[in-house]
Amino acid sequence: MPVPRAEPPAAPGPPPGFGPPPGFGPPPAAYPYWSGGVAAPPPPRRSPTVGVPRDARVGLTAALLNLGGLGLGYLYLRRWPRVAASLAATALLLWAALPAGADGVPGGLAVAYLGWVLLTALDAWRLARPPTLGGPGRAWLPLTAGVLLLALPLGSVVWFEDAQRRALESDLRERLTVADRLVSGAAEAAAFDDAAAADYRSALDAYLAVRAAHPDTDAAGEVPARIDALYASATAPRGAGEDHCAALDPLRYFQQLPDELDGAEAERLAGRAGEDLPEPLHGCGLRRAEQDQTGTAGEPLTELLDDYPDSSYADALPGELGALQSAAADGIGGDEPCAALDRLRSLTTLFGELPGREFAALAEEGAEPVPEGLFRCGTDRFLAGEFSEADGMLAELVERYPDHGRVDRAGDILIAARIAAQLPAAGAELPPEPGTAGGATVTLELYNDSPYPLEFLYTGPVTGTRTVDACDGCEVYPSDPGDGACAADRDYPGATLRLPAGDYHFLHRSPDESTRNLADSDRLDADYVYTYCSYVTEDDLGWPGLEDPGTDV
Repeated sequence: MPVPRAEPPAAPGPPPGFGPPPGFGPPPAAYPYWSGGVAAPPPPRRSPTVGVPRDARVGLTAALLNLGGLGLGYLYLRRWPRVAASLAATALLLWAALPAGADGVPGGLAVAYLGWVLLTALDAWRLARPPTLGGPGRAWLPLTAGVLLLALPLGSVVWFEDAQRRALESDLRERLTVADRLVSGAAEAAAFDDAAAADYRSALDAYLAVRAAHPDTDAAGEVPARIDALYASATAPRGAGEDHCAALDPLRYFQQLPDELDGAEAERLAGRAGEDLPEPLHGCGLRRAEQDQTGTAGEPLTELLDDYPDSSYADALPGELGALQSAAADGIGGDEPCAALDRLRSLTTLFGELPGREFAALAEEGAEPVPEGLFRCGTDRFLAGEFSEADGMLAELVERYPDHGRVDRAGDILIAARIAAQLPAAGAELPPEPGTAGGATVTLELYNDSPYPLEFLYTGPVTGTRTVDACDGCEVYPSDPGDGACAADRDYPGATLRLPAGDYHFLHRSPDESTRNLADSDRLDADYVYTYCSYVTEDDLGWPGLEDPGTDV
């Protein structure tokens, strides 16, 4: 700025009519200001401060410049140490704040820095109160610069908030990614076991924590989709094919989630699992019933009927199980009557466990073909040489269904099966139908010389059994008595049979005692009367009867 100079008052001119005084020349060059032979003082080096009006814009300009945080107000006032202090404070803030993190700047540091900036602004305004060199001049230029530079901290705040938001989003997405890895690892498990359930729960907790802590972030907006993906992963079929039974455990886990986790999300997942459960309950139970696993089919089917009675799957169940029962009943007359019978009986047992009148009616229907199934299965096992199994089936038919039309025939096959269990030749073929034998008859006498009752079974042209009471007073022989058996002067319990002549297989046994059975074969001729005496020895108590089962007379 130009420095104003104080001009001395104009010197009076020489008096008129007089010339310069004699003997004096012009004033020396060192005194440029001269007046009446007296030198004027030089101009002041700076403007006087007293009586000069102050310019408020200078203080305002310095204060605004300092609000930028760079000490530009001090620079404007040429206060160099203060400029350095402002720059150092800003550098400290930047060192603490950068790079921008998800947690931002510590609150205490931010407040301290803001207070520092305000103090520097007030300090600059205070320092600028005396007028500066040059007077008011062009104060609009630094004032305008101050206003413009005020945008610097404001812009820095906006930039830093954006950087902090991006850092937070990055951190939250990293957390979501870690949870995603847990879901992927659990999905690769062969089954929904405890380890897989723990991984899914950890991932779910991580998702919910992100949304709860930062609900307004973009990452929180992705949480619902990730939770849906977690649910789909946990309930997806595992391994080859669709296993409805395997889907039950994860669905039940989500259904029970509100018991362990509070919040709307747990309720939502539980409701979704409840909506999805009827289908696998139905599929699992029906598949087990189809695969003859009726012992485990009752649990899912009972749950379906109890918890979802109005579902379409519950409505369709009686018809579907009824069709399985009909197929099993038809199979009794096929090539595998025993398998069909087992299937029919297991279904009948299942129906008795399921709630509802429809299943009680199915159980009653399923009981009707059982006697026929017992007969056909027993006959099939006899022809297959499995005489013990045949015995079990046919004995059940005879004992539990004595009025059934197959009982007489079943009784003959049962006797032959019991003989064949000891003498396989007796099971070479089914015994003849009743009433088919004819011709000459043979008399066969039975006597019991033992303290045990005797049951005598025979099969040949005819099949039957006869029981002889135990002998009162008879004892166990110490050794084989030979011809001494049945030779005492007493009345031995006995029985007389008249049978068609032919080849017979016999079995002597005491059913309720721990004695061994005696089985043998013989050809009965009409020209003879056959006498059999049964006894027991001490040496072989488990062997009732004779080594030679009959004695010709």
